[in-house]
Amino acid sequence: MNEARKRPKSRWYHSLTWRLLLLFWALLFFTASSGYFLAVWNRAAPEPKPVAEPIRRTLQPLLEDPATFLSLQPGRLLAGDYRVAARVLESGQQKLMLDDFLGERYSQTLLRFLNYDKTMQMPLDDRLLIGPFELGGNKVLITRPLQAQEWQDQAKAERELTRARAWTILSGSLVIAILLGIWLIRPIRRLSAATREIAEGSAEPHLAKLPQRRDEIGELARSLAQTAKDLATSRDAQRRLLSDVSHELRSPMARMQVALDLTDAAADDRHMQQLRRDTERLNSIIERILSLSKLENGLVSLNREDVHVGQLVTQLVDDIHYANAELGQRLQQHDGDWPVLQTDPELLRMILENLVRNALHYTEGPVELDYHSVGNQHRIAIRDHGQGVAPELLEKLFEPFYRGDPSRTHKSGVGLGLALSQRAATVLGGELSAFNRDEGGLEVVLLLPHY
Repeated sequence: MNEARKRPKSRWYHSLTWRLLLLFWALLFFTASSGYFLAVWNRAAPEPKPVAEPIRRTLQPLLEDPATFLSLQPGRLLAGDYRVAARVLESGQQKLMLDDFLGERYSQTLLRFLNYDKTMQMPLDDRLLIGPFELGGNKVLITRPLQAQEWQDQAKAERELTRARAWTILSGSLVIAILLGIWLIRPIRRLSAATREIAEGSAEPHLAKLPQRRDEIGELARSLAQTAKDLATSRDAQRRLLSDVSHELRSPMARMQVALDLTDAAADDRHMQQLRRDTERLNSIIERILSLSKLENGLVSLNREDVHVGQLVTQLVDDIHYANAELGQRLQQHDGDWPVLQTDPELLRMILENLVRNALHYTEGPVELDYHSVGNQHRIAIRDHGQGVAPELLEKLFEPFYRGDPSRTHKSGVGLGLALSQRAATVLGGELSAFNRDEGGLEVVLLLPHY
């Protein structure tokens, strides 16, 4: 709280919201401007070219006669479609004369053309400008309407220029969009990676320079860094508490168990027998709660080794049969190609044993253990032939302390077996699920990945 009070208040221009608004406004302005300039520049700029030989052969004989040359006036029809556009007479002082229509619209272009040293031609809207032709210091410019081929050439040049400008605008917009995307996405990706680091237990996620920013992303990065520290402190405190509780509960329970074993009481003393059963039950509950806490806090480290799952299941069946022959006779291990997995044998046995005992305690028929390989996963199934579970309660089976319907049997536990198995399956990289079978009964499936 003190750090929050001391942190200087960000100015409006540090706000990511305002920056995004300005950036989007600039992008829209750029797009609109591009469209405007593309519309304005959609015509190819005319370029002068040397006069075509057919035009030269047509005009040259007419313009070689001085009398004819001096008689030319702007607007006069010279031959065919050729018409005089402008002239300059050299008679003591230079005198410029322009066609009224052309002079009003293209005076600068005509003057520039008159200053050329060589005779050139250039499209000028719907006509072709040719010149200058010079004789004795006098100059003239000639025009004629564009022919069909010249119209096509001009239209093609305009299309090519428009296409080039459009690609330029699109490329520029793409570059701007990429830079904008990188500017926006990089910090988000960094925050996402930092969140994963925190989920994996890191107290100091790598945030680069994000906490130094003074906008909303900077505030989020600082909050994330503080959250990582708080979570690490909480985890450490929980682990210490777990260790203390483990020691403080196990020690008196062990002494009580020893005291009961040393007590000289009659074998048929039902009070002592009840006390022993309650002590064992309480010790089992403590062990399950501590195991569940260790799994949830990541205190269990995997000890991977080659495990023949078929042999492990056979040993589990034998152990249950040895402890209780009646329960053991209900277990049926299907023959099959049981795999050899690289996994933790203790965690895998704990999962299977919890699932098998849960099925035995809640049903009275046979319990089947089966294996199949499905795609890139190992599928181990435990099936019973009981009444199944209400569909709305299937998801609750794996919640800690959920006991289903304890009135069905006096052997129901405290509701930690399936929760503990699910956490252990997650530690092994697998998943646990349950569903009702069409022919009746519940099937719990353990999926483990191929390694």
